[in-house]
Amino acid sequence: MRFARFLSIMLFLAVLPALRAQEAAEQGFETPIYIDNQEKEYKFYPGGKISISMGAPGSLKIIGWNRSSVRMEAEIKVHSLPEEKAGAILEKSPIRVRYTDTTSTIQVAQPIELKDHLEVNLIIHAPAARTDLNVQMKKGDFIINAINGWMEATLTEGNMNITGIDGYFSGKTQKGNITASLSGNRWNGHGLTAVTQEGDVDLTLPEKYDAMLQLDSRNGEITVDYPSREVEGELVPLEAAVQRKAQQLKVQIGDGGAPVRLGTQSGDASLRKR
Repeated sequence: MRFARFLSIMLFLAVLPALRAQEAAEQGFETPIYIDNQEKEYKFYPGGKISISMGAPGSLKIIGWNRSSVRMEAEIKVHSLPEEKAGAILEKSPIRVRYTDTTSTIQVAQPIELKDHLEVNLIIHAPAARTDLNVQMKKGDFIINAINGWMEATLTEGNMNITGIDGYFSGKTQKGNITASLSGNRWNGHGLTAVTQEGDVDLTLPEKYDAMLQLDSRNGEITVDYPSREVEGELVPLEAAVQRKAQQLKVQIGDGGAPVRLGTQSGDASLRKR
């Protein structure tokens, strides 16, 4: 009797990992078998340019800070491969970093052996003032916060989150939502343009803000939760113009200023007050 009970317990413990894996798969999660964390910090002065190319799936977060350096924190995950095999493949890191005092290139490759198994998540701290960026991502979310510079980001698939930036920003994603939350009382720089082929766009502005605003939805609705503007002494609510399936909100808010444009080919757009 005791032996049978012992045998049952051992059998349950043997199949427990498989049961957990099945449960994770049913919930849409893949439990990573191998995780490697890397860190690197190097001197980098304001006025420089950082180019980032993400060939493997994963997320990228860029944060401005008041230091003359760049700090990279990387989380490398390998799904559904034996730990020994994953570790052997990752003896050669998929992340390559080159830099001088004013230029930096960060490349994330996807080895053939890790196709459909590799995920790389990066957090980059960079000088907040006058840092130029060029970002290319195949699949994953992009977050940028507190940077002033000439910034361009192109995503094949992934969401884009923009907060507290200035200068020039041009962002495109083929499939993903765009969320932008601006601060201050105006955009300081050349302007902001962000578009998605398939996804929603959401813009949040302070109640008092100066900009030439444009929201576009080619096949969706535009909703506005923002104070009316004053025109010749009268308060006029902000309303989108409708033409067939397309809607557009194009208006000067406050005293006007740099252009702030967000658009979607297929999705809804919204303007909200902070």
